[in-house]
Amino acid sequence: MNSSAVLAAGAHEQSRQSGVALAATLLELLSIAQSKVELDHQAAQACLSRATALLAASLEREGGSKAESAFRGKLSGWQAKRLISYIEENLDRPIRSSELIRLTGISAGHFFRTFKATFGEAPLAYIARRRVKFAQQMMLTTNHSLCHIALDCGLCDQSHLTRLFRQYVGTTPSKWRQEYVLGSLELTPANADGA
Repeated sequence: MNSSAVLAAGAHEQSRQSGVALAATLLELLSIAQSKVELDHQAAQACLSRATALLAASLEREGGSKAESAFRGKLSGWQAKRLISYIEENLDRPIRSSELIRLTGISAGHFFRTFKATFGEAPLAYIARRRVKFAQQMMLTTNHSLCHIALDCGLCDQSHLTRLFRQYVGTTPSKWRQEYVLGSLELTPANADGA
């Protein structure tokens, strides 16, 4: 056997051993996550994040797959879905960038670049836009005061809501509400009956 064949066989054996070690580590992490999911959500989350990072690093080392290369520069599908879900579930309170970074398991610098590439805007702008949409939904479905709606949308006060609303919608919340909500309430059959 010539020396290049010996080297190739050695590299193949090392790759196989590395794959076995990776599989064993992933199995251990997933087993721990499964056992902790009910009792210690954060520990389970940490194990799943570590397993995901190991798989991503392994794919990258091996030259990446077609699926992986399709996401270069963007968040993966599971990361984007996890962030959207987390943001939607927590619009009523302050959301810190560090929380979002922890959910993805990537570095801060990479997070901000990939978030913008995926969603078309920075995380804080995306969250602000979602808060305004949430406020619009609340104005359409409730008769709460704008101050109450601002607090329910995770904003400091009504003036904060007004600034964001004017920035994203182009008018104030009260004018928007008068135009879209009060006008539609007058036309509903329930209000016509005096109910």
